[in-house]
Amino acid sequence: MCNIVKNNYGDDNGGFIGGQVFKNDGFISAEGSVQDPNKADNKRVDQNTGDLVIVTYWQSFEQHEASHADQLFNDKFSQLAKYCDNTYEVGYSMLWQGTPEH
Repeated sequence: MCNIVKNNYGDDNGGFIGGQVFKNDGFISAEGSVQDPNKADNKRVDQNTGDLVIVTYWQSFEQHEASHADQLFNDKFSQLAKYCDNTYEVGYSMLWQGTPEH
């Protein structure tokens, strides 16, 4: 499915910029946590261990939605949904992105 998106919607008309797939490995970063991770309720982390998250970047929300309406995408996406128990999408607006300055 990821290659379908990359190969068919990755131009100015399609609007796809890039994407990533993440798996929850079930660990908590001691250095990156604001609260003491030893006192954390790990219920949410533990119950979601192994979950996958697909993050995609688009030029516009409208182009993203158009890809979902396309038959080619729907055929592949419906196959993926058979393996999922939570198939909702949460939309975010990027507030910051950076790279090291050399």
